[in-house]
Amino acid sequence: MWSTGDVKNFPLWIERLQELGFTAEECFRGRDPKPFIEQNFGFYVENLVFELCFLHSRQVLYDEDFKAYISTRDKRFLVRKPCFHDPTYWEKAEKELKELVSIYAPYQPLLYDLRDEPSLGFFANPMDYCFSPHTLRVFREWLKTLYRSIENLNREWDTNFSHWDEVEPMTTYEIKERERKALAEGRLENYAPWADHREFMDITFASTLDRMRQIIRQIDPSTPVGIEGTQMPSAWGGYNLYLLSKVLDWVEPYDICNSREIFRSFFPQNAPIISTVFGTDYNRIRRKLWWLLLHGDKGCLIWDDEHSRCIEKEKKDMPITERGRELAKIIKEIKSVATTIFQLHPIVDPIAIHYSQASIRAHWMFDSREDGDTWPRRFSSYERVHSRFAKARDGFVRLVEDIGLQYRFLSSEQIENGELLKGGYKVFLLPQSVAMSKKECEEIERFIRGGGIVIADNMTATMDEHCKRLSEGQLDELFGIKRKSVGWHPEPEGGELKVGKPEYSPLPVFEGDIETTTGKARYTALAPAVIEKRVGRGKAIYLNLDIRIYPKLRLTPPQGYAFRELFANLLKENGIKPTVIVRKEDGNIADCMEVWRYKGKEADYVAIIRNPEFAGEELKQIGYPGNDAIEREEKIEVIFPFKAKVSEIVSRRSFPSTNKVNIELSPWYPLIFKIER
Repeated sequence: MWSTGDVKNFPLWIERLQELGFTAEECFRGRDPKPFIEQNFGFYVENLVFELCFLHSRQVLYDEDFKAYISTRDKRFLVRKPCFHDPTYWEKAEKELKELVSIYAPYQPLLYDLRDEPSLGFFANPMDYCFSPHTLRVFREWLKTLYRSIENLNREWDTNFSHWDEVEPMTTYEIKERERKALAEGRLENYAPWADHREFMDITFASTLDRMRQIIRQIDPSTPVGIEGTQMPSAWGGYNLYLLSKVLDWVEPYDICNSREIFRSFFPQNAPIISTVFGTDYNRIRRKLWWLLLHGDKGCLIWDDEHSRCIEKEKKDMPITERGRELAKIIKEIKSVATTIFQLHPIVDPIAIHYSQASIRAHWMFDSREDGDTWPRRFSSYERVHSRFAKARDGFVRLVEDIGLQYRFLSSEQIENGELLKGGYKVFLLPQSVAMSKKECEEIERFIRGGGIVIADNMTATMDEHCKRLSEGQLDELFGIKRKSVGWHPEPEGGELKVGKPEYSPLPVFEGDIETTTGKARYTALAPAVIEKRVGRGKAIYLNLDIRIYPKLRLTPPQGYAFRELFANLLKENGIKPTVIVRKEDGNIADCMEVWRYKGKEADYVAIIRNPEFAGEELKQIGYPGNDAIEREEKIEVIFPFKAKVSEIVSRRSFPSTNKVNIELSPWYPLIFKIER
């Protein structure tokens, strides 16, 4: 429970919480934990470090900097308050953290939350923090380890610094001016003096959280330390989700732009990941909580305030509300199965999707071209809906899931460290991975030559990891293609392909200036598409299609079937097909369903759940249709890989020895089959 307001009768409050199935409540920093101990009730400690964000009383500090900066462009207003490289801040922070944690450590809290909705700035809004002397000093030392010499840095940045103490990154205003001039003069873009600073600030944010975690561990070495309210993967705010996963023990993420799936890939399986429940749409809450359980969540937070109460805590007898009763039913349902799921090992198919923070930065620069000097107003609330790059990533995610397969994200760092080969992957997907290091490209080639399959969509590796545009794509030869230009393409320019039945939406060909060299195109419109090339024992496939539209098309079947069938066939031809088949009555693959497989000690398990667009209402502003077409009961046929005794553990139905079950799937509940070996 996360609840606003004070409680006069604490024992009765805890009694009501227990009636509803709650096991813990937040304990705000400075609050006495003893009442929780006296009632034998769990608690977690929230908001230990106010300075990790600019909310509430601290928002005025950010607002003043932001308004002054965009009106004057003076870098004086780009000094974060506090600066995380200021030694005097850490003297205060360490003392305060140790004192706070000392209050709670003897009582064994469930978790420590460093801060709700933390950020270098304000959520994931664009703000060029931090240009303080402390930060610039450490930034220059970091650059020395990266470039080794001032000459190397000047070569990469296209600058002419004489000494390291002169080096200063470019602000977004400055890099945008450089971009405008380059485009006007027909030169290649180079965002390195901005992108390196953004990378360093991502590292700064992660290092700050880790340092705070280490301080807490000096007092309490066993309680997990994490954060609440994390933002979408972003060039701003410190939101490199791979780095964050390495410095946190637990997380409560906002599920924005695949962030929950990304954290699933990077956190250890048993790390506590929990999500917050808002509102009163009980069917959709039920479905989302079941979906989260199947993805590995260990619990949830229920948001409770004066507008949305579970318990009327201001009244003397604290009656339970309709919301409380309905949520209690959902919690009870899920608890009946959760302990079983927690003991199982999820089976993930040998498919990896590229998580490229460098590409996130590059695409933010591309998308914000349309804003001109209004880019500071490109808030995270806008970005989560309009980011083209997020749609490309989601396109690959949805294609894999809709075929009945699972995957993991792999970060650029993991690729450079050889994880593609070490991890046993067979397929690697590159969603508009425009900015890649030479080492990444070498590892990808090594992966293909060793028998791997790489599938990219477009603009692949046309920048280096510092977001400097290259004269040709680093992987073009591997794909067997040649480009007439290497610039950014906001929309498809290569015509359309009609594939499959007339009711299927056409496949937009993306880059119109691609030619094949040693690759072979399976389709051609104004430009070639689905270009394949054998390399060693593996294969490189350059789709040259606009995958970004698939997440929208899938919501109105059969519009997205051309994409789905093409992708399923590509994977099948290369040895990847679903172990469990889920079909509709007409024999087609079932629409918008996700399949999870698990291994237990004595049985295998298969979970099937409707997989809608959870941000459907928000995305209607850019033409998404909502989930109406898939929010209905449907008869499906589930085909298992072998004949066995099968039972469905949510409804408690049993089936005789079989490898095929015909059953109805609710839009709100999963089917979870136990398959006895």
